[in-house]
Amino acid sequence: MEIESTAGERFVVEIRPTPDGRVVGTVGRPGSADPVPFSGWMDLLRLLEPRTPDAVTR
Repeated sequence: MEIESTAGERFVVEIRPTPDGRVVGTVGRPGSADPVPFSGWMDLLRLLEPRTPDAVTR
């Protein structure tokens, strides 16, 4: 799935459900070397947030 943010940034998102009902997957940005893994909806949303200098990262 390809998503475009309101800031014009594009993401390639792969989502897979787990047997216990959660979601896992990866988020990639065109031009980035490696996709970033996520586990859970909140983790995915954190990765899709606009990048700002005051944003909290892992």
